[in-house]
Amino acid sequence: MEALQHILKTQGTNVTNIDLEFKSIENLEDLLPQLANFSNLKELNLHGNRLAYLPDDLSLLDTVEVLDISNNIFSDVNTFHKLFQLGQVVDALSTMPNLIHLEITIQSKEEEQFILECLSNLQILNSQKVNGEQEGADETQEQQSEQQSDRSMSAVQDITLQQYDLEQMAILYDSIREYKQENQEDKQFDHQIRAIMLELQQKLKQNNPDHLTNLYILTAKFNLYEICFKSIIKHFKANDKSLDVIITKIHDMHLSIFNDLFNVIQNVKPQSKNTSQIVDNKKQVNQPQQGDKAVENRLRLELSELQQQNAELEKENKRYLDLLIKHSKGDKSSIPNSEHVIKQQSDSYQSQNYTKNHQSSSQQNNVIFQSKQSQNLNSVPQQINVRHLTLKQLKDVIQEIYESKQKFDQKCAESKLPRETMEQHMYTFLNQKYGLKSLIIEWATSIVNALKKYSAEDNDVAVFGKILRNECDEEFRFVQTQVKNTMQELLKMYLRGKFPLKHQAEIKEMLNQRINGQLYEEEAVDIIKYMYNQEDSELLLNKLKQYYIVPHKNPDRRLTREEQLSLLQEKDKYKLEYSVFQKIILDFQLKSHEKYLKKFIMTFKQMDTDANGIIDENEFRNLIDVLNFGAGDLDIEKYLNIIDPYSHQQITFSQCVTLFSSESVPGSNGQIQILQKISEQ
Repeated sequence: MEALQHILKTQGTNVTNIDLEFKSIENLEDLLPQLANFSNLKELNLHGNRLAYLPDDLSLLDTVEVLDISNNIFSDVNTFHKLFQLGQVVDALSTMPNLIHLEITIQSKEEEQFILECLSNLQILNSQKVNGEQEGADETQEQQSEQQSDRSMSAVQDITLQQYDLEQMAILYDSIREYKQENQEDKQFDHQIRAIMLELQQKLKQNNPDHLTNLYILTAKFNLYEICFKSIIKHFKANDKSLDVIITKIHDMHLSIFNDLFNVIQNVKPQSKNTSQIVDNKKQVNQPQQGDKAVENRLRLELSELQQQNAELEKENKRYLDLLIKHSKGDKSSIPNSEHVIKQQSDSYQSQNYTKNHQSSSQQNNVIFQSKQSQNLNSVPQQINVRHLTLKQLKDVIQEIYESKQKFDQKCAESKLPRETMEQHMYTFLNQKYGLKSLIIEWATSIVNALKKYSAEDNDVAVFGKILRNECDEEFRFVQTQVKNTMQELLKMYLRGKFPLKHQAEIKEMLNQRINGQLYEEEAVDIIKYMYNQEDSELLLNKLKQYYIVPHKNPDRRLTREEQLSLLQEKDKYKLEYSVFQKIILDFQLKSHEKYLKKFIMTFKQMDTDANGIIDENEFRNLIDVLNFGAGDLDIEKYLNIIDPYSHQQITFSQCVTLFSSESVPGSNGQIQILQKISEQ
C-alpha cells in the first residue's frame, strides 16, 4: 500500500504509531507482511475503512497494544451472519498477544460482554477502562453504560454517517472538480474531511444525550457537503459574478437556518418531566418484585405473543423475497408493498430486541419499547427509486455477485457453516455493498426487473435468473463458459485447417474478426457437427436457417482481378452474426439441461414447501425415497456426510444437483450418474 511505503521511506521501521484511517482498505491480509516490518509498532488506526472480516492469524502484529477498527463494515452484514462475523473478528483479535486497548463498533451490551469474555487481556474498550475484578459496577456506572448503549443503538438505527456517505460526497466533489476542469490533486479536500471526522469522533466519545449525538452526526454531514458548496461558489466567484451573488445568498440563508436549528436542538434539556417519569418507571420495573406474580405472568404472556409474532413476520419476509424474485413487475404499484414489508421487518427487529431484553432481565418497560419502535418505523424510507439497468450494467452486477458468492462459499466451507442459495447471497451481497435497507430493496428490484427485461435477449442473464429461481444449478454457468471457449477453439482449428500457410497472428486476427462480426455458414456447420450428434445437429442447423444473411458488396473503387474472383466465390455464401450463433448454441444447452433436470426439479419443489431452495435432512431423505434410484440407508448416510457434514439442516438445490451429478448408481449398462438415472425413469 502506498501509505505504508511512504511511512517506510520517510520514517523508517522504528515508528510506533501508524494511521491508516479512511484509506478504503478492504483486505488486511495483504498488508500484514508490510506491517510486520515495523518492529516497534504500538498503535494501529484502521478506523473508517471497508473491512468486513479480519485475517484469522494476526500474530505478526505482536507488538501492537492499541488497535482502532471502529466504523468498518463488520456490523453491516445481515442478522443471519452477524454473530458469526463478530466471532470471527474476536477470534482473530485473540491472536494479538499484547493487545490491551481496542476501539470497535458495537451495538449492544451482549456484544460488549462477548468481547470482554473472549479478550481477557483488554484493559480499555472503546475509551472505557475494563474492570475485570469487580463482578458488578456501581449503579451510576451501569446507568451510564446502558444510556451509552441505547444511544449507540439509536444512532445506528436513526441517523448514521457511514463510508457510503463519504463515497457519495467524494463522487459529488469529483463531479464539481470535473466541471471546473481542475485535474490537480486537492490535498486541502482530504485535510478538511479528516478534520471533520476527527471532530465528530471526539464528540461521539462524550457522554451526550441521544438528541445531541444525532445533532453532531447531522452537523458533520452538513460540513462535508459545505466543502462541495464552497468549491462551486469559489468557481462562480471567479467566472460568473451575477450567478455568484445568487448562489452565495442561497448558501448564507441555508447556513443561517441550519445554525438556528443547531442552537434550538442544542439547548433542549436532556430530560423533560415526562422523560424523567419514564426513567423512574423503568427503575421501578427493573427492581425485583417477587411477590407480584400477576405482573410476571403478564410479561410471560406478552413474551410468548411477541415470539409468535416474530415467527410470523419471518415467514412473511421469506414470502416477500420470493415474490420479489419471481413476480416483480417493476411498476409503481409494487412500491407500497415493499414499504409495507420493510415496516414489518422493522417490527420484527424490534420484537427480537424486546425478546432479548426479556431474556436477560425478566422485565421491561412497555412505554420505552413502543417509543423505540415508533422511532424505527419513522426511519423507514417512504419511496423506492427503481433503477433502469442497461444490459452491460446488469451483467457487471451478475459477475460481481458470482465472484462474491464463490468467495463466500469458500469462507463458509472453511468456517464449517452452511452455504447460501444464490437468492440469499444476492441480498447478502447488496447488504455488504450498500448497507441501507432502502438501497438494498432498490437494487434488488432493479436487478429483478432487468432480469425480466433481458432474459430473452442474453443467455447469461437467463441462466442467472433460473439459478435465482432454483430452476438451474449454480455450477451450470461454468458449463456455459466452457461451451463458449469450445466454440472459439473449434473455429480457430477450422481457420488453421483452411489457411495452413497463414501466420499465427493472421489466424488470430481472423478469429477476432469472426467473433466480433460474422462467420460463414460452412464454419457454423462445421462447429455444430463437431459438438453434437446427428439429431441435435439437424435441429440446430434448421434453427440457424432463419438467421442467415447474404452480404452485399458495393465497392466505390474498381476491383482487382483477385478481388473480383474472391467476390464471385463468396457472393453465394451465407453469413451469420457470431453473437446470434453463440446465443442459439447456449440456449440449446440451457434447454437441454432443463430437460435433464426436469424430474428432479419437480420432486425437489415438492419437498421444498417454503420454496426457498433449501431442505433439511428429513426432506432430503424423502426426496431420495420419491426419486427411487435404489439408494439404501448406508448410501443416504454417505450422501448426508458429503452434503451436510455438520448437520446444519440447510441443504441447497445446487448442492443436491452437484452431489447427484458426481455420485453413481448401477444402471442398465453399468454405473451411471444418479441424475442421469432419474431423467431416464
